[in-house]
Amino acid sequence: MNMLIGILTRNPNGWASSRLIKAVESLGHRAFPFKFRDMVAYIGNGMLKVFVNGVDIVKDVNAIIVRPIGRCSLEWAIFRMDILYALQDYGVVIVNRPQAIERCVDKFRVLYLLQMHGIPVPETIVTENASLAYEYLKKLGSENIVIKPVFGSRGHGSTKITLRDRDVVWEVLHAMAFTRHVLYLQRFLQHGGIDIRALVIGDKVVASMYRVAPRGMWKTNVAQGAQPIGIEKLNPQIEDIAIRSAKIVECDIAGVDIAVANGKPYVLEINSQPGWSGLQSTTKIDIALEIVKYVIDKVKK
Repeated sequence: MNMLIGILTRNPNGWASSRLIKAVESLGHRAFPFKFRDMVAYIGNGMLKVFVNGVDIVKDVNAIIVRPIGRCSLEWAIFRMDILYALQDYGVVIVNRPQAIERCVDKFRVLYLLQMHGIPVPETIVTENASLAYEYLKKLGSENIVIKPVFGSRGHGSTKITLRDRDVVWEVLHAMAFTRHVLYLQRFLQHGGIDIRALVIGDKVVASMYRVAPRGMWKTNVAQGAQPIGIEKLNPQIEDIAIRSAKIVECDIAGVDIAVANGKPYVLEINSQPGWSGLQSTTKIDIALEIVKYVIDKVKK
């Protein structure tokens, strides 16, 4: 069966999209890269149709691999999720599913789902109120805290603050509250500038790496300059945590970030649309090919 696999992406010529297109074609199928803004939905005569450049997505496309949707207005974001839900309802295989994308884009939602299922996560305070945030900080039991945007990735917008600088903490919290940001405050884990990214596809970790922050820095995101170092054999406990975490948020594909502090692993975040250029540089496994194989198997089932 020759399949048409959609690659929903901001940049069809980008590194990840190009790798996915190549992987689809190497398996004898056709790749169809397109953007959200190329889509038009038609509702009428008791049916839904979604067109992209004349292609009937519901009728002609077997599956869609969703890459990061990027920054957009709230209205656009809601519509984009709605259209993914609609396509899913009409039988198109979506990877990752919209419910997984919605869960993972919200750090608070991910954290409470994980802790509800017994996954260890860092102590965290979330509120809209700067005064309450300031009052509850002492519950974190740490001299240093990390302030993160609830929505965001690649370490952008994350800031480490020392509680000794109480005036600075007060000003930062009130400035964020004034601009109507949710205050997401997390105990800083003493992980030595190293954490783990495990890439889960289906029910297994396909590849994993250490992310080593530059000397004197604390952010371990590869996008922030961290060095990726491949892990030949992941610790079984951490592997199990990564797989369980992906399942909890209903991700078919997930980048699970785990830090170890004082001998205990903690899940920091889950990325439902992970990049893998850093990870690919550490392994001989063709990650794009593994993703596409998984998607094709899912269609066949």
